[in-house]
Amino acid sequence: MADLVPEYLTFDYHCQFRGAPGARHDPEDYPMFWTVKVKAMMWEDDNDDKGKEVSVGEAHLYTVPDAGIIDLFLTLDAVSQEVANVGEMLTINRPDLIEEMALGGDLLVLSSLRISSKFRGNKLGHTILKAILCTVGRSASKVILEAVPVLAKNAPAEGSAAHELAKMALRRYWESFGFQPAHGDYLVFEDMTDVL
Repeated sequence: MADLVPEYLTFDYHCQFRGAPGARHDPEDYPMFWTVKVKAMMWEDDNDDKGKEVSVGEAHLYTVPDAGIIDLFLTLDAVSQEVANVGEMLTINRPDLIEEMALGGDLLVLSSLRISSKFRGNKLGHTILKAILCTVGRSASKVILEAVPVLAKNAPAEGSAAHELAKMALRRYWESFGFQPAHGDYLVFEDMTDVL
């Protein structure tokens, strides 16, 4: 693990959205899709006065403004299967989570958060998510993520013992941030008081 000072992280936020945000917008265009690229300055030694910018990781997320007052299932179903599954979980399995948002508040769906392997092990994912919640997620009253490892070429097969262990480790990691079980592999975070 390389030494990295969180104060030297740089966040590049990119939002892809067509039209002006609003509840009357077409469902497939309503959620705002964000890409957050995280870089940092690193120095080779004490004599290195310029440093070098390195890629730390990347996050992909959707923000759904006023999620409690729109047809969330229709809206998320129009975007992709991944977020449609979140909409199904919220409207069918855990409608109580959305009912709590009837007076307002945005939904943030963390689609992925990847940390470069050389920086893993020091909870940078927590630092990055906290930064996201303090910026584009300031109005979020709920954050949803699916705690399953990404299936890559050399990753353990889905359903294998190694994959289940990786899933449990990922779940523990996000629970240490404050996420709680929602349904299946989905976790929900609702306590923004410690973040903002």
